[in-house]
Amino acid sequence: MSQDAQMAERAALVQFGSELHRLRRSADMSQRELAKATLVSHQMLGAIERAERSPRKEFAEKADQVLRANGTLARLWPGAQDAYPHWFKKFIDLEAEARAIHDFQLQAVPGLFQTKDYARAVLGAGWPPKAEEENSRLLAVRLERQTLLQRKHPPLLWVVIDEGVLRRPVGSAEIMTEQLGRLLEIAAMPFIRLQVLPFAQGAHAAMDGAFKVLDMSNGETVAYAEVPGTGQVITDSDEVSQCALRFGALRSAALPPDESGEFIRQYKEKYENETQ
Repeated sequence: MSQDAQMAERAALVQFGSELHRLRRSADMSQRELAKATLVSHQMLGAIERAERSPRKEFAEKADQVLRANGTLARLWPGAQDAYPHWFKKFIDLEAEARAIHDFQLQAVPGLFQTKDYARAVLGAGWPPKAEEENSRLLAVRLERQTLLQRKHPPLLWVVIDEGVLRRPVGSAEIMTEQLGRLLEIAAMPFIRLQVLPFAQGAHAAMDGAFKVLDMSNGETVAYAEVPGTGQVITDSDEVSQCALRFGALRSAALPPDESGEFIRQYKEKYENETQ
């Protein structure tokens, strides 16, 4: 990215943060009050006001509503959305609008389900390594994405994870114990179905990598796949159909949700024993 582009992005962040601060003060609201009303942490809200973090579109729209700003923040938002890599921004917008999400993960817990310490360990393992400040920024926006699960009407989520996700110790036994406990909590949510694909099933329909299929509110279906360093939104109907069929095969091969919960619990107990 050129220096001019970086300066323009920085100016957009400062403008958004300053206007958010002004509107909040005019409404006589504290950061904690506005954060609660917009479903973000007060730390995240403070970072947005200080131009240290980029806002999500959903946040800008909600803040406009709470602060009665007549769309001011939504109009400023496009210039301030540098929180994600350019190839990920399109997916984030689609994720926010999806009616249902079908997600297969081969290597790690889905980002929407990650605990803070687990996410930090995943980001810290990247290569080439990123600066600590950059990893902190990525961690904050990953956790902010999880407000999707706190909506009044969240999307339906059907997730299949490979057993390797549970078996691979990310960070430490303590981190894994907390993370698997979080998975069990999430699996109990009424709009989520979580299944585990055990090693005992052998080869499966997605040996070549993780992917997602999103059913949009407008009736369209899209897919998303990542490779190291980048990702791609897939809109071709034939390719999307193939992804949907592939997910169906994975779902059929995986353990049922109840058995998957017990499978996760066994791994959680294993990690708990390692901490004693």
